[in-house]
Parts: sequence; structure tokens; C-alpha cells
Amino acid sequence: MKKVYFVQANLSYGKAYYYPYATGCLAAYAWQYESIKNEYEIAEFIFKREPIDIVMNKITNPGVIAFSCYNWTFEYSKTLATVIKEKYPDCLIIFGGHQISENVDVFSELPFVDVLIYGEGEVPFKKILEAYASGESFDKISNIAYRNGSELVYNNREYYKSLEGFISPYLEGYFEKIYRENQSTEFCAVIETNRGCPYNCAYCDWCYTTDIREFPVEKVRQEILWCSEHKVEYIFCADSNFGILKRDLDIAKFVVDVKKKNGYPHIFNNCFAKNSNDTVFEISKLFYDSKLNKAATLAYQTVCDTALKNVNRKNFTMEAFSDLVTKYNANNMPTYTEMILGLPGETYDSFCQGLCKLIEAGQQTALTVYYCQVYPNSLMGKKEYREKFGIKTAKVPLNYLHSTIPDCEDITEYTDLVVGTEDMPFEDMIKSIMFCTCLQCFHHIGLLKYFAMYLNKEKDIGYFDFYKSLLDYIFECEGTFLNKLFWTLKEQCSDFSNGEWSYYNEKFGNIGWFLEEGAFMEIVSEFELFWKEILPFLQSYNIDKEIFEELVTFQKSVIRLPFQEKVRFELKYDFLQYFNLLMASSYKPLEKKANVIEVTIPEPVYTWKDYARKVVLFAKRRGDTIITSDKKFLKISYL
Repeated sequence: MKKVYFVQANLSYGKAYYYPYATGCLAAYAWQYESIKNEYEIAEFIFKREPIDIVMNKITNPGVIAFSCYNWTFEYSKTLATVIKEKYPDCLIIFGGHQISENVDVFSELPFVDVLIYGEGEVPFKKILEAYASGESFDKISNIAYRNGSELVYNNREYYKSLEGFISPYLEGYFEKIYRENQSTEFCAVIETNRGCPYNCAYCDWCYTTDIREFPVEKVRQEILWCSEHKVEYIFCADSNFGILKRDLDIAKFVVDVKKKNGYPHIFNNCFAKNSNDTVFEISKLFYDSKLNKAATLAYQTVCDTALKNVNRKNFTMEAFSDLVTKYNANNMPTYTEMILGLPGETYDSFCQGLCKLIEAGQQTALTVYYCQVYPNSLMGKKEYREKFGIKTAKVPLNYLHSTIPDCEDITEYTDLVVGTEDMPFEDMIKSIMFCTCLQCFHHIGLLKYFAMYLNKEKDIGYFDFYKSLLDYIFECEGTFLNKLFWTLKEQCSDFSNGEWSYYNEKFGNIGWFLEEGAFMEIVSEFELFWKEILPFLQSYNIDKEIFEELVTFQKSVIRLPFQEKVRFELKYDFLQYFNLLMASSYKPLEKKANVIEVTIPEPVYTWKDYARKVVLFAKRRGDTIITSDKKFLKISYL
């Protein structure tokens, strides 16, 4: 029998790895057929990104090796496949996954690969194995390209209307060996409740079919139960629009029940339906109350009408967005909004002003800005599209955002990053990056959030004006801690040759961070120095002296710091009620009302690495960098 190896060499976070779900799906589908069982045996799932020589020691006399590729595994897969082909020239090597697309001709660059699979791989993979075993041609198999001697053959693309027979690798036992042999490894898992997306956003590679095809709900429930019983701490639901179907609420309730019973999973993360609805709200509330998710997603991507048209996206109105944020805030539920920098049609002004419009509409909790990347299977992956909008890209080294940087890594992964468009040249891109870094660090993560809110309400100072002035002040204060920090950030993101567009400091763990996260942690580690340097800027707004001093006390005291167990501070003004009303899109003038605020810190942290992981990574989006965000741990006494 021919040995089949599967390679899905994932990155890790510390000791945590994902089960190799993509290759597991290939195996589960194919091995339900006698035609495969009689000819092939599964040798091993290679799921860790280990040195090539260690992996090669695990591979003996392979008949077929199937690689699942994405941009964080592509170069590693290419290197490993090259070595395998040199040692085992008769081995059939198959590449598939999101990195492989008919949009981009990569076959000629992969001389060690025999077959490429486009899109969903279960059906073509099974047909390839059958044809290979019988010596037949691959010419009748859709969704593949293959070598026929020196000729490269490209077959037609087919979209599957049904998920019938797409069975679960978890439930069929394909990961039991991995679980048994890696007891010291913490595992994460991917599940799908459906496939497909009804939208066609140009930057996204999820939109390979507009039909949403549902997996049987009992299969989904059993997979969640399997993950819980196998102590999976983190489940990522790979649906493109979780909450778009009514049944998703029942699935969410099942996740909550399973966690209550078994203690696992700790986190169930997902991408919510683009246009938020009542189902999404109910699921968000369930997950937040059960601490299964950080915050509800209210995705926007861009506020610019021109950019929306160019990327085939339609947002709900800003008024509807404001109503949604108010609804979530009224129920004490944090939300976060995603934006993408570098979409065609966006300008520096439209992007930065757009971020501030979201704050004015009520998004005070969290904002995440992603730099636009070009994925091979997206509409933006087509050369004609990029030429139409003057999109310039740079092939930059992959940054290990929120994942462990491999030790002794000598294989560099790359991503195609948008570094300029017809409407936003490179210089404006850098200006935009620095503005959104400043805005997120000081507002959404919280360092100066309450000053900005107070000035906006009482002195009619717009958020854009406040944060632009703050950034100007930082760059003008030569020699200061803040100045050096932000110049470092600017130099990093300006040099795409080295790809350092994320932040790294071993003090906060061996992982990469968003720039605003790195800036926040550096500032918290020099907290008193930061306040000494920032006071002249804040004083320039001529706030009443007594209110100013009290506001400084409030703003400083509510930022969560490491090593805290209990925090107590006294105020002459009722800032907590004042800001809570503003967060709920309401208003009552600030009262001079003496009070004492006491907060018991849940799950205190005593190292910078734990602070980075548990507070910034796991809980930033639900507002846990602000100690007064969760009323369960808060007590206020009026004097």
C-alpha cells in the first residue's frame, strides 16, 4: 500500500497548536471509500513547523504527500517539498489550500509539485488518489492543474453545491493519535458549521461561492463536544458569517452548555455576519456573559463610499451602526469594529476621518485596523484589478502577529502587502498607519480616552483634531520617551524591505503585536514617565484646574496595570457616571459629587508576559485594559 503523508505546518502560540483541520478533512473524505482504503494508508499528519531535518526523519518511502498552504506556511512547504522530491523523486506531491489559485500562475515556480488543487480539496483529492492508483490520467478531474511530462495542464473550475459526504476528521478519529502523542501540547481547533459567503468583497478569498451550504447540525454539535472532551481551549469557527442563519443561535447555546458542563472550550471565536442582526446580538450576549468571546464584531472595513464601490461592499448606514453600538452598550456588551487600510479609492483624509466618525457614532471600545493584503484567491488577486486601481504591493516578510516566532527560523514567509494606491500614495499610507496607531493606543485601548471624550463633549473638539494634535506633539517633543517610541514605530512601518510592520519586544513574549498594542505596553511599562511627558499637551486645552486634576486621577487610575489586585481611588467629581452615560450615547452634565471607587481585579497578573497574553491579547477587545469596564468587580461609594 502507498503511504500518504499530510503536511499542514502551523505556527504556534507558546505550547498551543491547531489540529490540522484542512488536511484532516481531505483524509476523512477520501478514506470513507474502499477504493482508497485498499490502495493507501495514512502515515502521519505533520502539523508542527519543525526544522526540515526533523520532519524528514518522520517520512519514509512516501507514495503521496499532500500540503495545505497559506501565506504563513507556503515557503516552509516549498522548502520541505523540494527536499522530499530530491530524496523521493517518484513521490506524488500535491499542493492545495488558500495560497493556490487559478488567478495566479504559480505552477511554473514549483518544479517539485506534481498537482495543484484549487478551492475545496476533498473531492479532487480523492479522485487524484483513485486515478494515481490505477495509472489513469488526471484529465477528467476538475479544480486541478498537473504535470503531463513537460506540459502543464490546467483543468476546469467546478463549484460544489453540496457538502454531502464531507465528514468530520474529529469524529472519525483522525486526530486521536495526535492527541495521545502530544499530551504536553495545548490544542486549538477549527470547526465549520457552513461553507460559502453571499458577498463578493474584492479583498477577501472566502468568496469562492455565493451559496451557503450547511453542515448537518448534529455533526457540528458532536464536533464541539469532541473539542470540549479533548480539552480544546480555543475553537475558531471558520464560517464567513456566523449568525447569518437562525440555527446559529442554537449552536451558540450548545457551546455555552458544553462549556458549563466540561469547562471547555474557554474561547469560541468567530467572524460574525457582516450586517449585524438580532441573531448576532443574542449570540454575542450569550458568548460575552459566558466569557466565550472577547467582543461582538461590527465590521465596517471602510467608511469611504468610493472604496466601498470599488471592493463590491455595502455597509449598513452610520445611523444604523450608531443604533447598534448603543444597543450593545446599553447591555454592557463590548464591541469592536474592523477597518482595512489600503483599499482602492480610500485617501488619508477619508480613512482617518472615517475612524473618528466611528467613534462619534459610539464605537468607544475597540477598533482593529488591518493592512490590506492581496490573497491569490481574491478578486484583488487578479492582475487586471490591481492595474485598474493603481494598487502597488510589496512582497514583505510575514510578521508573526499573535503567534510564536519560530526558534532558529531560517525560512522566511512572505505576504503581498498593499503599500500604495492611485488615491493613497506610500507617504499617505505611512501617515495613516501612524494616525490609526495613535488613535487605537490612546483611545480604544484607553490611555487618554476619557480626556478625548470630555474635550469632545464639553469643548467641541473633534476626535480627529485631538489625536492629530497629539501625534504632532509626540513627534515634536524630541528626546522624550514618547518621541523615541513613535519614531521607532514609524521607521519600522516605513521600511517594507524588512517587513517589521508589527511590534516585538521579548519582554512581552516571543510573539508579534499590532503596533498600537506594542506602544500601549511600552507606555504602561513607563507609566509615570508617560504622564510626566503628556501633561503639557493636556494642559494646553485649558480645562478648569480642579476638574483637570480630578480627570488626570480618573484617567490614570482606570488603566489596568500588572501586579494589581485591588485598586481604590477617591474623586470629587462623578466621572464614572458621566462617562458611562456618554458611552451609552446619553448625556448629563458632570456633577461635583465626592465618591470612592474600588475595583477588585479579576485574575491578577504578575509578569509582563502574562499581562501581554491575558490582558492585551485575550481581553483587550472587551475593554479589560480599563478596570471599570466590568461592573461585576466595581464598587462606587458616594460620600
